[in-house]
Amino acid sequence: MPSLTFTLHSWCVLFMFMLAAGRTLAASISGSAASSPKPPMWPDQFTSKFTVRIEKYGDNFSKPGIVYYNWKIKTLRSDFIDWCLPLFDKPELHHNYTCSFFMADGNMYFVNHTANTWQNHDCCLFAGGLGTITPDWVKNCQYNGTAMLRGQKVDVWWFPGTSDPNMPCYGYWDTVDDHTPVQFFGLASIGPAILDYDSFHVGPPDAEMTKPVGECSKQCEPVVLGARLLDDTPWPSCG
Repeated sequence: MPSLTFTLHSWCVLFMFMLAAGRTLAASISGSAASSPKPPMWPDQFTSKFTVRIEKYGDNFSKPGIVYYNWKIKTLRSDFIDWCLPLFDKPELHHNYTCSFFMADGNMYFVNHTANTWQNHDCCLFAGGLGTITPDWVKNCQYNGTAMLRGQKVDVWWFPGTSDPNMPCYGYWDTVDDHTPVQFFGLASIGPAILDYDSFHVGPPDAEMTKPVGECSKQCEPVVLGARLLDDTPWPSCG
């Protein structure tokens, strides 16, 4: 298990999850008012399980996670369970542990699950100034019609990166009838990746939503001998 010590540009961590994508990657994009439905809004509070799939790891790769959102206190917590989103150039050596990315106080923190309780986990500052996204973040996306996905009719929203709307760099799908999140696609530091959402529950999250008591203000820095940050490597082309 790696220590809590690394840093990446905030947009380099896939999805932070919808996270940075909704705020920074699509800030200048809007759909056509004549053809688009009203962009959906997230509930102020919800919990959703998700499954991570990474193209380069093959069809049999899938790892669980949970996202907790509480706009009332401006926090978002994304847990990667038994597999942490790789941040080094040799991710196969460093990913088999549970971690969280936690947005609060206008910052994003990395939490390494090293203790028996959330409050005692190791913590460091991952991206200063990258706060929780707003419930209306989809308004910054471009509408691209409807589709069938996982047996559900969905609205398709995508972010810039290609001239082909069927091959966006970043995409978000939600159900037409009640706007439940279904899938998010994006280019992670390790290549194309997908989050499939399920068990979406509206209401206050049943999870700790405050920072651990450790030194969350300290900057995450690399200490693994010979490790190279993934933001030093080329991003996959989507053009």
